[in-house]
Amino acid sequence: MKILYIDHYAGSPSLGMEFRPHLMAQHWAKQGVETTILAGSYSHLRAHNPEVHYATEVQLIDGVPFMFIPTPKYQGNGAKRVYSMAQFVASGLRHARQIVDKTHPDAVIASSTYPFDTYLGQRIASLAGARLVHEIHDLWPLTPMELGGMPKWHPLIAAMAAAEKSAYRNSDAVVSILPNTEPYVRSLGITTPVIPIPNGIETTAQPGPADAATASLVARLQAQGTKVIGYAGGLALSNAMEDFVAAMARLSGEPIAAVVIGDGVSRADLEAAAAREHADIHFVGSIPKSAVHATLQTMDALYIGSRASRLYEYGVSANKIFDYLLTGVPIVNAFATSHSPLTYVGTTIEARAEDPEDIARAIREACTLDASRRQEIAQRQVAYVREHHDYAGLAQQFLDVLRPRVADPVPAAGDVAHEGTDDER
Repeated sequence: MKILYIDHYAGSPSLGMEFRPHLMAQHWAKQGVETTILAGSYSHLRAHNPEVHYATEVQLIDGVPFMFIPTPKYQGNGAKRVYSMAQFVASGLRHARQIVDKTHPDAVIASSTYPFDTYLGQRIASLAGARLVHEIHDLWPLTPMELGGMPKWHPLIAAMAAAEKSAYRNSDAVVSILPNTEPYVRSLGITTPVIPIPNGIETTAQPGPADAATASLVARLQAQGTKVIGYAGGLALSNAMEDFVAAMARLSGEPIAAVVIGDGVSRADLEAAAAREHADIHFVGSIPKSAVHATLQTMDALYIGSRASRLYEYGVSANKIFDYLLTGVPIVNAFATSHSPLTYVGTTIEARAEDPEDIARAIREACTLDASRRQEIAQRQVAYVREHHDYAGLAQQFLDVLRPRVADPVPAAGDVAHEGTDDER
């Protein structure tokens, strides 16, 4: 079996995030399945971007074949990023026959966060007579509307909505990283099967040592009798870190400090707010990914939160959730959803999103749990991740969706495998 995995922003261990396509491809290879990842040459998520000379250039990266489409550099979420999306899809459509001739896919996955890549996926699947699966990362256009404040009447939102409906309607199946998207898809009048396959983690991977400077800071605070609550992740609006700062300000004078790992556009504002409100927060910046697990394990509790938004009714599956759970450290969960591994595991200390007073209460509770409760939490969290979110099992679930069912008709030569209007393709 051969798979073409379309993800404009796909990365790898050496390139940087996002990692899901590469991890899936590695596990599928163990079963004799060949996967090529079709990606853009530039992604804002990667730490390093490859040098690409022409469209459909294939490079072997960390053991997995990547086929690249040259895309322009951009910063932020403005017009240049939209142009990069358009360039990726348009160039892919121009080279669709070449892509098929090079990869001969039996299954095509359209998985670029934004939904426009469905047009490319549909064209390639039609040319190849392949099964087509659309993978949901986030719900677009709902995400830029809810988190970015874009109005429903905006032309880009209208274009995204049309692409989203085309993706769901013209795919053989929809795989969703989010756990509760089927009600959303059905609300659009679409009956395509929706299969939740969440994000996960390599639970058998050997973690690296803790970041020395951060671990030393945590040890110094704890030696002074101070409990430490940690955070690791992006410092951006969607992570509601301003509520965390406000909660820590309410704990000023108590023996609780915070250590924040990560960077982002909101870091300077958050540091200024922490100083102004006398919140005991230490911002340490980014550390190597290999050091995150052991570093978080040195802490007494961990924090994760979000803004209150109807977007989260459909669930969350952020990668750091699994990093957190696998540490076994108690977690303050201020995510505005009940559809989350943090809720399903049943061990987190829950707080209301956008409520600093309640978040402060939960932080205090998490930091003062007794040893027996902490041990119980650790055992349950680690067992839950290993059972439900190990990438070996997730890859098998995905492969089962990609393989044609016995009842599926085999397209005859020249047949179009995916029906729809020319516009939808």
